[in-house]
Amino acid sequence: MAIKLSNEKNCMSKIVAAIKSGDENEIKQAWQEFHASVAETVKADFLELQETQDAAVLAQRGYRQLTSKETKWYQKVIAALKSNDPKQQFTAIIGSDNEEDLMPTTIIEDVYRNLVDEHPLLQAINFQYVGYITKWILNDHSTQNAVWGTITDEIIKEITSAFKTVDVDQNKLSAYAIIEVGMLDLGPTFLDGYIRTVLAEAIMSGLELAIVSGTGVKEPIGLIRDIHEGVEFNSVTGYPEKTPVVVKDFTPATYGGIVAQLAETENGKKRKFTEVGLICNQTDYLTKIMPATTVLNMNGGYVNNLFPFPTTVYVSNAVEDGKAVMFLKNEYFMGMGGTKNGVIEYSDEYKFLEDMRVFKIKQYGAGRAFDNTVALYLDISGLDPAYITIETKAPTA
Repeated sequence: MAIKLSNEKNCMSKIVAAIKSGDENEIKQAWQEFHASVAETVKADFLELQETQDAAVLAQRGYRQLTSKETKWYQKVIAALKSNDPKQQFTAIIGSDNEEDLMPTTIIEDVYRNLVDEHPLLQAINFQYVGYITKWILNDHSTQNAVWGTITDEIIKEITSAFKTVDVDQNKLSAYAIIEVGMLDLGPTFLDGYIRTVLAEAIMSGLELAIVSGTGVKEPIGLIRDIHEGVEFNSVTGYPEKTPVVVKDFTPATYGGIVAQLAETENGKKRKFTEVGLICNQTDYLTKIMPATTVLNMNGGYVNNLFPFPTTVYVSNAVEDGKAVMFLKNEYFMGMGGTKNGVIEYSDEYKFLEDMRVFKIKQYGAGRAFDNTVALYLDISGLDPAYITIETKAPTA
């Protein structure tokens, strides 16, 4: 569980909006507001613990019981950041090959676990901590029939054809963390809470945009991108967007026809699934999706989320207005890794007052759908509300 901020949704929305805008000043402002909010929360929790000495309260608020290895590492970081030459001392830690100087992987793994638990969209993504791998082996999930008889090259070829290897170039996701020197006196537990919260939000804000619309240029490939075999890749703009499928209604015939487009892999093999996911932004859910899936029942009450085929809606403001993404769960793989010496390095890129310490948090990752048929880009700008259809027939003689 991560630390809960009173204005978490507002901070997250500002960060996502700033990243989408591409305005460097907006991005800096959004992150500085977020850092200030986290710092205030951590300080308040520290003061409360001083009064109550109730460790159980901290656990409920997202602070962890650190391992001895994690505690030692944070103590070294605190000592380095308090020193007269923090950059040199910090570089000595993160540049070391000594196992005790490396950032414990348990810190990062805990961040990933919390992200998946607390963000429903990531539960539908094949999201894993992969370390430093550079190749993925993907299975198309089509049925491979067993064959009686002698083992031949043809049988082996048929089985292995269900797998393909994809080269992966892990891309860097960066964010800056600002620590007041006074915060270092709060100790390892509170520094851990601060770092994990900043890291989690940095990853989350970048992940949503990447999963939905990443271009594939120095970032993962999003679900709305056309990645069919032979597609032209632009080194500047990346993979092109898919042509949106115009959807006017969610009647069974229309909706079934849309879902059916996901039922076959790019190489023509049939898929079997019992549910799909649908991603849209908050505004479109309230003005388009909700009216199209809500009806008044015979008892005078409204029943919502009525889809002709089982569908889970995921709200993400990374999706543009008037658009939605339908996709197959767990058919998008997002692997997050890291460098040998952890994910934190001291930075001089931003200049602050002497009582501030600035470091950069880095993560490496790559993501892509299994193939081009895993997701559909939908145009829901003209989606009609749901109606109960009544058919009138002339009476027979």
